Amino acid sequence: MKKRSLLVVSLILVVMVLAGCASGMRNQAADKGSSEGDYPAPAAPAEEPEPGFSAGMDDRVDGGVKPDAEQASQVKDLAAHMGSKIIKSGYMSVETLHFEDTTSAVTRRVEQTGGFIASSNVQGWSKADAKYKPMRHARYKLRIPSERFEQFMTDVGELGNVTRMESWGDDVSAQYFDTEARLKSLTIQEERLLTILSRAEVLSDIIELERELSNIRYEIENLTGTLRKYDNLVAYSTLELEVQEVEEIRETEEKPVTLWDKIVRSFRNSIRRVT
Repeated sequence: MKKRSLLVVSLILVVMVLAGCASGMRNQAADKGSSEGDYPAPAAPAEEPEPGFSAGMDDRVDGGVKPDAEQASQVKDLAAHMGSKIIKSGYMSVETLHFEDTTSAVTRRVEQTGGFIASSNVQGWSKADAKYKPMRHARYKLRIPSERFEQFMTDVGELGNVTRMESWGDDVSAQYFDTEARLKSLTIQEERLLTILSRAEVLSDIIELERELSNIRYEIENLTGTLRKYDNLVAYSTLELEVQEVEEIRETEEKPVTLWDKIVRSFRNSIRRVT
């Protein structure tokens, strides 16, 4: 009986010890979970930006604002693409012993280059009829394709004795592109007014819109005419040409440089006056 009582007491003690251990393990688990819940989980590492981008200003640059160097490059490319607008002009004076042949050659070469004679005027008498009257003199206003203008002047110079030759260019690029920009702006305004007019219902609004459209279209016509004029002047250069018939070709003498040259020149002139 005594032994049985000791066995029961031992079992009770074992059960109590096991229960205490289980309770302690539950408390530890609870404490661990509570401690983990008090602190947030570590944040995931931030993704590195893609190559070619950085935080702050770089993102804004990529979003629309271009660096100054890139803007300058784009403007330069645009200007190169548009090209310059140069109006070329010139003047030539030619002496000839063979008036008919020279004037016929001028007309023929103008046609060969794809140009045209804007105006011409011939006055005077031929050598046989002139005597004391002025000999023939022709004046031309020629329009020559700009890409052949310089070569045409060289070819005409071979037809006689050139006494005067000039050429110059007028850069109208700024005026041309400014006119072109204004024309585009007015065209956009016209399209917007037409859209508003199609939706207008009040008579007074319709009348006002039509009046404004009329003014804009008038300006568009003027600017369009200005651009056409510029295009024509740029595409075809203008040459004022004079052809003078003479009995003999005047020699172009160089100015004397030294005293001896002046003496020789004076002696030759004296001989010519005597003869």
